[in-house]
Amino acid sequence: MQAYHEPNELKKVTQNLLEILNSYYHEPEKSKAIEFHSKEELIEAFYEATPPDVPSDFNTVLDEFKTQILPASVKTWHPLFMNQMFAGASFPSILGDLLASMMNPTLATWEMSPVATIIEKNVAQWMASLIGLPKGSWGIFLPGGSLSNLLALTVARNHVLGIETREKGIEASSKPTLICSKASHYSVANAANILGIGTDNLILIDTLPNGSMDIRDLEAQLERCDQDGRRPFAIVATMGLTVTGCFDPLADIVRICKPRGIHVHVDAAFGGGMAMTEYGKTLFQGIKEADTVTWDAHKTMHMPLTSSVLLMPDPEKLKPVFSQQASYLFHPQDPHEIEDLGKYTPLCGKRFDALKLWLVWKTYGTSYFKDLAEDRFKLVQDFNKYIEEADDLDLDYKSQSPIACFRWVAPAWKTQSRTDYASTSNALHRHIREAMKQSGNAFFNITNVNGLDQFRMILINPLTELEPLIDLVQSIRKMANDYLKEHAS
Repeated sequence: MQAYHEPNELKKVTQNLLEILNSYYHEPEKSKAIEFHSKEELIEAFYEATPPDVPSDFNTVLDEFKTQILPASVKTWHPLFMNQMFAGASFPSILGDLLASMMNPTLATWEMSPVATIIEKNVAQWMASLIGLPKGSWGIFLPGGSLSNLLALTVARNHVLGIETREKGIEASSKPTLICSKASHYSVANAANILGIGTDNLILIDTLPNGSMDIRDLEAQLERCDQDGRRPFAIVATMGLTVTGCFDPLADIVRICKPRGIHVHVDAAFGGGMAMTEYGKTLFQGIKEADTVTWDAHKTMHMPLTSSVLLMPDPEKLKPVFSQQASYLFHPQDPHEIEDLGKYTPLCGKRFDALKLWLVWKTYGTSYFKDLAEDRFKLVQDFNKYIEEADDLDLDYKSQSPIACFRWVAPAWKTQSRTDYASTSNALHRHIREAMKQSGNAFFNITNVNGLDQFRMILINPLTELEPLIDLVQSIRKMANDYLKEHAS
């Protein structure tokens, strides 16, 4: 059985691949963000109940991907793809992903991936430095921010509640408690479930209108914990909230929680990139006191999914939590600075996710990421200014990162309370969003902020520019007015 391709066939396949890449990256604005098809149509076209028994030429299969799968998929590299907290990926990073798959290493052990182990530590150190952690901080790459948050809170549980938790489990009588805001990512609730804390022991702190944590309620909840004999072992400060993109007051959280011995985990999965901006540096005051930090490079650093890193001032704290005896895998080594990374994580199959980021970093330099962060923040500021100056658009808060949430407002609504027109407004916004998605011209999301559905546009795509955004708003205006006329009572 042939498990490889002959040189001539490989050249042919490579040429086919290059044509796909060139087509995908060339003038993306001339295509649609999505060629909309109903779920029924897609199931009819692509669902196969049984595996193929008859082999096919690889180029034929690749053509099927090019002519059928790719056109029916969302184009995340489109300038008006603003639906997720990621968008496309820089070309060198795509090649880095391919090369990592070609090498097919596992970073669980030094002997299997010595150079890859060094590169991962290098890149993690660089990221720790950019976000403002103390010198000597580094960490491990993990498959996604949710897992990074889970591992960070596992470290918090075992070190704050006692390292014996690893063997004996949680002592329920100690009433272990996890704290986050009501706007935190759902992965925190999942972590409470997985870690055996239970979501009933997850305290959700009230938020301000922009979604950031209300420090007054945090202090009140901690006083209640004292009265009830509960033991808060960790708090999650979200830097770049999922809905609004705003930031929890990290310096205040550190000031209040560190003296209590509470592990401070910073979820900067989205907002980490803002630490590279002059404005963002003020938001990250207190980061040097953080115990763990999550940062997703596949968000604001323009990497393909996934490229998440868990950073720590003292990564050695990972080993007593996750290191296991496995003589078939971990062998005695000569002393050196970098050990088997498998001792720092529960992962045994550990992908070389740092390579794609290393490749872009070495190609473009640190200034590329800083300039990208500043440019994307300027875009959201300019877009916010446009919205603020428009009579028929409204902002509930000012953006602190490249996420803009706004709503269209009919003239008659301005003299009414929000509850009076909420039902009509919410239906209008959802109608426009769905119609725009089905047109394929733009793909953005919708969310509820302070009781009203609003358009949510994530502006991290380097291709997204102000003028097309303004043109998009003009289309939204027309659709909004048409909707009101059609649904006039």
